[in-house]
Amino acid sequence: MPGATGALILDNGQFHKAKKLSVPSNVELTFLPPYSPELNPVERLWQDLKDQVAFDLYESLAALRQEVRSAVATYTEKAVASLTGYEYLANAADALSS
Repeated sequence: MPGATGALILDNGQFHKAKKLSVPSNVELTFLPPYSPELNPVERLWQDLKDQVAFDLYESLAALRQEVRSAVATYTEKAVASLTGYEYLANAADALSS
């Protein structure tokens, strides 16, 4: 959409702070405070996924990829919502939309 602006919210991982990163002028980067996983709901989803696959040994990278694909395929909308649906964020979104 011409003239649109947006915000991209990022955690404070070093990989989000590359010096050569090219960010369009209509996008503002907003970094979360360090060590604040409660502000980044997807962290709980990643933790759940890691709990399923991280401590097994795989014969190859392809085998690990397949295991991750299989694990991700089991997530239902309800499961993702229960992992990432912090009530205070849902309330904030509701307040913004009204």
